Amino acid sequence: MASDNIAGVSGSILKKLYLFPGMVIQWTMYVSVGSKSYSQTQQQTRLARSPFMTFAYSSMFWLALAAFLLGALER
Repeated sequence: MASDNIAGVSGSILKKLYLFPGMVIQWTMYVSVGSKSYSQTQQQTRLARSPFMTFAYSSMFWLALAAFLLGALER
């Protein structure tokens, strides 16, 4: 049966909430490999299934959001 949890994230609801942006980014990467060569497809699939990259993408998202919100508050 197919699953949209490409990176295999499991755990508490807070952990899933934190990792959700990374899961969305990886899902987008996983479904957008149609027009790439075989090696590019393999590379994208490997990145899309990496739990570490889920954490990295999510951390970058939350840091960028925090920076944006702090910048908006300073105006």
